[in-house]
Amino acid sequence: MAHETLVTRQFESAAEGYRESPVHAQGADLAVFRARAEERTPRAALDVGAGTGHVAFTIAPFCQVVHAVDASPAMLAILTAEATARGLTQVQVHEAQAAALPVPDASMDLVTCRYNAHHWHRLDAGLAEIARVLRPDGLFVLTDALGSATALVDTHLQALELLRDPSHVRDHDQAQWIAALARAGLSVTRSETTRVRLDLDSWLARAHTPPERALVIRALLADAPEEVRAALTIEVDAFWLDVLTCEARKA
Repeated sequence: MAHETLVTRQFESAAEGYRESPVHAQGADLAVFRARAEERTPRAALDVGAGTGHVAFTIAPFCQVVHAVDASPAMLAILTAEATARGLTQVQVHEAQAAALPVPDASMDLVTCRYNAHHWHRLDAGLAEIARVLRPDGLFVLTDALGSATALVDTHLQALELLRDPSHVRDHDQAQWIAALARAGLSVTRSETTRVRLDLDSWLARAHTPPERALVIRALLADAPEEVRAALTIEVDAFWLDVLTCEARKA
């Protein structure tokens, strides 16, 4: 099965959980997306991996048009219904992959991507597409889970993520993100690292993780070495994830 098909199948069954998820519906990073849209009042913006619409709805009041792109029809159905209910007629929905964005070259003032890029198995292709569609003075704003530069910690984190959701590819660390953006011709102008607490029950339920995999995840957390326990701030029923929010422009 192709990875793109796996991603789509994963989110067909899990879409509804992402509309109400506190991790996705809330967060200080949403204020960054809002602030940049308010500052720039984009003629055209594009949200890559729009999911159920949290970023698209945040920036829409300041944009003439927002192209909401996602590979999951189930996610887009929820987004479309919610946009209609909110009267956000400027939100236009597209079913597409990050590596094939359905807009012309140099046509976007603002491109956003939130908690989606860790599903891309062709990171460079997705970032190259973002660079392609940005206007010369355009801005890219990204939020995603961070991997660790420490191999021991990173191995545990990637294992937890993949066991929970088989469409996961990689949580990149900050240096990897900066390098990948540079390869696409994008230069980081601002970055911030925060942390989010992941409640195990809701985190697993949101991805419809099978019970047998959930047991392995709980065992990995319970038996984690001290270095991993400290880095992930492992609790009885939760752990903490580092999150990167960064802004980049064409170099």
